[in-house]
Amino acid sequence: MKAAIYQGIGKMTVEEIETPQVQPGTVLIKVKACAICGGDLRTFRHGHAAIKPPIVLGHEIAGEIVEVASDVTAYSVGERVIVAPGIGCGTCSYCSSGWQNMCYTRKTIAHHYNGGFAEYVLVPAGGVRVGNINRIPDEVTYLEASLAEPLACVLNAQEVMNIGLGDSVAVIGAGPIGIMHAEAARARGAGKIFLINRSPRRLEEAKSFGFDGYIDLSSQDGAKAVMELTGGLGANVVIVTAGTPEAQVLGINMASKMGKVCLFAGLPKDQPTITIDANYVHYRQIAIYGAFSSAPRHNALALELIRNGKVSAKKILTHLVTLDEICQGMDLVTNRAGLRVSVAPFLDELKDEISEHSEIIVIK
Repeated sequence: MKAAIYQGIGKMTVEEIETPQVQPGTVLIKVKACAICGGDLRTFRHGHAAIKPPIVLGHEIAGEIVEVASDVTAYSVGERVIVAPGIGCGTCSYCSSGWQNMCYTRKTIAHHYNGGFAEYVLVPAGGVRVGNINRIPDEVTYLEASLAEPLACVLNAQEVMNIGLGDSVAVIGAGPIGIMHAEAARARGAGKIFLINRSPRRLEEAKSFGFDGYIDLSSQDGAKAVMELTGGLGANVVIVTAGTPEAQVLGINMASKMGKVCLFAGLPKDQPTITIDANYVHYRQIAIYGAFSSAPRHNALALELIRNGKVSAKKILTHLVTLDEICQGMDLVTNRAGLRVSVAPFLDELKDEISEHSEIIVIK
């Protein structure tokens, strides 16, 4: 099979490798679409301590089951599915309570096993056993389904924060994750939603999603603007999807009394700390949350939000590249040329889907 092999920092080669062989308990999936995550880009550009090349990256996988082991009865050949990449042990207190993303022995597709930037991917027996495969509804295309994994991470964060009816929500970052957060918050019944970014172009592109306010950090004081839009109260919920110390501090400063701040994006490994006014957090009774990855149940919910149109996957997926052009796809993400970029190992098999995504840009 053809696969994009991550060979080390800044190097990825597309080559023929052996197609994975089905072993007891495993499922083989033909990859139809695998979106490029910011984490894939960071690994490609800067490396990752837990990822040892050579390896196939890509964990936002949608595809068709083409072979199942003889002892697997829960899934069948021909089913359209996505794969939750984080595989928990299935028995610890976190896994037992539905928080597999917190499992201490968690293994991850594209970290510990080859991922989806290939024609085929093998789901390990542990992932099959604990339910990491989710079926795609008939109404959802493979292209849309390739956005389910990042949306699942968004839903994990929003569940942790428990966004409620009427909450004012400020989202820092107008990229695909920020837009998903804003749409998911609206689906949960949030009141006013504000999208904040330092790029006027990004904000302008996001106006078609119809949020209540757009704040341009290149010309506005973000915290002051949110205070003005909320009558001096601040946002009940602030979600920081931009991975910079400045964005995290800004998020805390625009929160209301008893507000919730989610540090959704991590910081660079050489600058992992921020300086905050602890008294400000203390006296305003602000809660600060971390959020990491997702559990398989979040992936199932993500597919439903895509199916019912609460999250506009067709608008968020702006580019599609072939496997041979994956490095160009990485460049698109680096340059913020669009929103989400997906890789299609079998582009010709997606002609009908592409025709439904009338504005998607295809690079082959």
